[in-house]
Amino acid sequence: MNTLKTLQARIKGARLYVGEKKGVERLYIPYGKNGSGIKTSAWFEVVNDRLQVFCRVENNRHPNYYDDQLAAVYRAEIERQFHELINDCELERKKVPLDERLKDFVLPVYDNRSKKHQVDALRFLCSMKVSALWGDPGTMKSKTVIDLAISRYEAGQIKKVLVFLPVSTKKNFKNQLEQWCSRKEITWKLIGIESMSSSDRAVFEALDFADSETQIIIDESHLVKGPFAKRSKRIAAVCEKSSYKVVMTGTPADQVHNLYMQYAMLSKLIIGLPNYLKFEEKYLILGGVSGDEIIGHKNIDHLLGLLEPYTYQISSDILGLPAKEEIQLHCSLTQEQDRYYTEEKERLLELIQSDDFSETDIFAALTHMQQIASGYIKNYEGEVIPLCTNKFELLDNIDLTKPTVFFCKYIFEVQTLVSFLNQSNCATFTGKNPKTRDDELQKFVAGEKLYFVCTMQSGGTGLNGLQEVCCQGIFFSNSFMWIQRKQSTGRLDRPGQQHEMKFYDCLTRSGIDYKVMANLARKGNLASEIKELMKDKTKLKRYVEEL
Repeated sequence: MNTLKTLQARIKGARLYVGEKKGVERLYIPYGKNGSGIKTSAWFEVVNDRLQVFCRVENNRHPNYYDDQLAAVYRAEIERQFHELINDCELERKKVPLDERLKDFVLPVYDNRSKKHQVDALRFLCSMKVSALWGDPGTMKSKTVIDLAISRYEAGQIKKVLVFLPVSTKKNFKNQLEQWCSRKEITWKLIGIESMSSSDRAVFEALDFADSETQIIIDESHLVKGPFAKRSKRIAAVCEKSSYKVVMTGTPADQVHNLYMQYAMLSKLIIGLPNYLKFEEKYLILGGVSGDEIIGHKNIDHLLGLLEPYTYQISSDILGLPAKEEIQLHCSLTQEQDRYYTEEKERLLELIQSDDFSETDIFAALTHMQQIASGYIKNYEGEVIPLCTNKFELLDNIDLTKPTVFFCKYIFEVQTLVSFLNQSNCATFTGKNPKTRDDELQKFVAGEKLYFVCTMQSGGTGLNGLQEVCCQGIFFSNSFMWIQRKQSTGRLDRPGQQHEMKFYDCLTRSGIDYKVMANLARKGNLASEIKELMKDKTKLKRYVEEL
């Protein structure tokens, strides 16, 4: 059924507006003041799969020209007076299955630079108003969603695009726009995902920019997977204002519960539950000491069936990239490291024995042990105390005469590596140099710097161009998270790479390094492993003794 035509038949003087290319559909109704410099526009429109009322009041004498306060009054009056009619239309419309209501029929627009897998993905995205694009690093998801925006613009559905993305990838996305976007008439706005947590100004800008003619793209959407995080709630509120949304990442979820928020931002109706607590109740098995730990899952086939109509996946296997080899290099802890490491380990064992500990205590101790293995320790005042490390001797086994990317977990390692390798040879990319790091990246790509030294958090996500000049990566340390490892290797293991790749892991012969590598090998989640161990103090104690 056409909801707006049904409404039109029941409202005297209503006029149905259909966009030039059958994109936007609005039902305008006669309402409010008109004349003497005042013009009121009131209309119904289906946005975000919901029949909504819109109102705009233009006033030549108003300080801001648009009288938002009077418009809000009119909108409330219309919603009150037409409540029963709106409700009847919504009940009738929602007899149609959700995946049918969210279908789209946009002609895909692309050029001869598109690969087959990108065209296939674009066709899928053009067939749905909302979608999740899960593509391995290097599958050129950015070009696909840029082509999607062009397709929707050509169809008359949108005039602008709002992109939420990591701050560190903004410049790269702008470069992608310059390369792939052939429609300069489209207005693009890029907002850092991190800014939606820390900046009220960014939130207001996003809310003001988004409307029914906006395509919303959430890049690296795994960064907004937390249902209770401030950034997630704020981005979800912005998403409510548009019908056209895409979430995309190379690592959609390392756990089932992390899928909830990413699909809720597309539409809360996809999973069909009012909130995350209901999602927990239906799909997660909770247990543990306090009864709130995820110890299993249920109804997974049902959940995946709900998500399937909106999901498109691209594997890097289709890219035919050169082979890659992963090589582990090992060294002993120095005497000083071993002393601090043993003290931290014994302190943790005493804590477990006393029964006075929490998950936070365990993770803090494991982090301290990894920091010690990485070459430093923090005192109680938070001051960094450097420790000698044998990791630099491992670099003698690697050909450092060719361009190399160094991945580190800690800023301290970046600083010590730059000092060891000579600052004049190193381009750095971390959260500590946001204003200069893009220039540093370009110097490495241009061959002005031999080494690119970055943290996995900043340099391991969204950067493009490294693969064209480098085929060798060194993990001076590793994250506990498999997601970060996959994203980091994806900086080199992507289209444009012409040579076989080598990835080296510089490891100490310490239990913490072995545990991290074992966790990465099974694509595990260390947090889940620790939570499981918390149930049995004997197993937890044995785990710590093996460190």
